[in-house]
Amino acid sequence: MSDTPPLFDNVERYLELSKSILSPALYLGTGMQPYWMKAAVYTPIQPDAPTLSAEDMQKLVTSCTTDQQRQTLDEKGAVDFVSSCSVGKYHAYIYKQEAGPLMVLVWLHVDAFLQQGIECDCSDIHLPTACAPTWRRFGALQPMWQGAPILTKEDTKALADSFLDEKEWTRLKELGDLDFAYANANGRYRTSVVQQRLGYDLAFRIINSRIRTMEEINLPAQYVKPLTRFTNGLILVTGSVGSGKSTTLASIIQFINEDRHDHIITMEDPIEFVFQPVGCQVNQREVRRHTESFGRALRAALREDPDVIMVGDMRNLETISLALSAAETGHLVLGTLHTGSASRTIDRILDAFPVEEREHIRVMVSESLRGVLSQQLVPKKDGSGRVMALEMLVNTSAVANCIREGKTFMIPGIIQTGKAQGMRLMDDALQELYLAGTISAEECITRANDLTSMENFLKAHPEQPAAPAPAAQ
Repeated sequence: MSDTPPLFDNVERYLELSKSILSPALYLGTGMQPYWMKAAVYTPIQPDAPTLSAEDMQKLVTSCTTDQQRQTLDEKGAVDFVSSCSVGKYHAYIYKQEAGPLMVLVWLHVDAFLQQGIECDCSDIHLPTACAPTWRRFGALQPMWQGAPILTKEDTKALADSFLDEKEWTRLKELGDLDFAYANANGRYRTSVVQQRLGYDLAFRIINSRIRTMEEINLPAQYVKPLTRFTNGLILVTGSVGSGKSTTLASIIQFINEDRHDHIITMEDPIEFVFQPVGCQVNQREVRRHTESFGRALRAALREDPDVIMVGDMRNLETISLALSAAETGHLVLGTLHTGSASRTIDRILDAFPVEEREHIRVMVSESLRGVLSQQLVPKKDGSGRVMALEMLVNTSAVANCIREGKTFMIPGIIQTGKAQGMRLMDDALQELYLAGTISAEECITRANDLTSMENFLKAHPEQPAAPAPAAQ
């Protein structure tokens, strides 16, 4: 970096420099150092870079504009346009000021925006038409940086062009939306591209390529690990979108991979975490890329001599039915559902079947279920990230009896009294985090299953004020 000239007379040279660190935006103005976005912060391209003069800026404007664009700038005081150079497309915004021109250059490649998200520990990146680039950081959706320009329809099309191949473009034009895994040199991303009224919207879920252990994500390993050692049965991980289900499943699968000597098959939409075989043979299949549906993949899996099957999403009757059958016939099945508690998870499975089949299904579930992990990711009180709140159900004879008799409303009471087996309610998990000072009372209220009980608890345990900041020395 120290050998790089701090000033150029050509916009393309600055864009090449921007590409070298995957910065999405450059700010070049008269009387200021050249700035770029680094970890979503305005940062000089060199600490000691000299300021740009009006003459420097005029050369830069001339290097990227036509006579007509310069005329528009003189007449209206501003001009913007999308152009191309050796590094790809960029959107230039040029403003006429008393001291001299000001220029903002936005490099239209998704990798630059994704890099910002990785550097700032974000979970999602959104590049929507008619909005500024945004990210979800610690659960909150916000602009990627203050003053970020609004993305136009042409911008989002160029961003889509920067990473979609011809086959994916054809699918997008035919179907109107895409959902797949994208990978670059810095990571993997669960990706969605959709057409909407104003243009294209791009959304990326950043996948942490390192599979974290149960201890790292605060899973109660002493109770979860015994569930993974069954040779058959069903383990369910549940929660809303973005609650960390994939991370939890990956942690459990990796433990099985290290702990056992078996055959693991995963069915995902799309593949997120990539498993390297340790003690197990691991095969990963992606819906719509390697198979047309979860149901078809499950049927095929049963002919491949598996010991452990992971189903990324048990979203319909066919998938739920096949997963139950696999669990009953000698396979350990792990799956996810979008439910908010253990008892609602059981109800969701039963309600998927016709009324006339439910008595039989209740018996199947009572015998095959091993456990349910229902989770939420809750913002920390200090704003430093999110923490997992976990409800856990272990299938005991009392739980199995409730399922068989259709008395799932009694399950929360059994969980309450089953702490010796590792069971706990979501509200208990929230209260533990609150008492530890990790989350706020407001989060407890908004996420509680039993609101009255939670309000009484908080009255008995008022929130302690934040410690005052130390005085300046």
